[in-house]
Amino acid sequence: MTSFLLRLDRWIGLGEAVACIVLLIIIIAVTGGGVFARYVLNEPLIWGVDVGILSLVWLTFVGASLLFRRNEHIAASALPSALPYPASLVVRVFSDLVVAGSIAVVGWFAVTAAIVQSGQTITALGIARSFYSIPIVWMAVSMGIAVAAKLVRLPQQARLEKGAR
Repeated sequence: MTSFLLRLDRWIGLGEAVACIVLLIIIIAVTGGGVFARYVLNEPLIWGVDVGILSLVWLTFVGASLLFRRNEHIAASALPSALPYPASLVVRVFSDLVVAGSIAVVGWFAVTAAIVQSGQTITALGIARSFYSIPIVWMAVSMGIAVAAKLVRLPQQARLEKGAR
């Protein structure tokens, strides 16, 4: 089971990295195309703004999950670094558990928002407005898996870090 969880975590991270690249390309292409269409062709892309905003929302939350998984979020690490190793480990685990709990609550509210929004439409695209909430749900699930994978890796990581000291 732990092997499956670690493989799943690795594959999710890879998928999120690819998704972030694709979403950024979409944002650049649609924004550039929108400017060209509006000022050169005098024919604005009616759907362009919605695609750009939707892509930015998805990039924000999928990217947040990816950065959390890679431990690349901005963090205040002065306290854990100043503590002796066992206390530092406790603080890091506690921090990850607080993040997991907070994100679970956010994810729950995003699910309820997506349910409400499923009956509404993004007019220019003809899709459900819940596409704005789905990436938040994705982030919550993905970060939950990342926390579980971090906790599974913890004993091995602790041995490595303890040996390096």
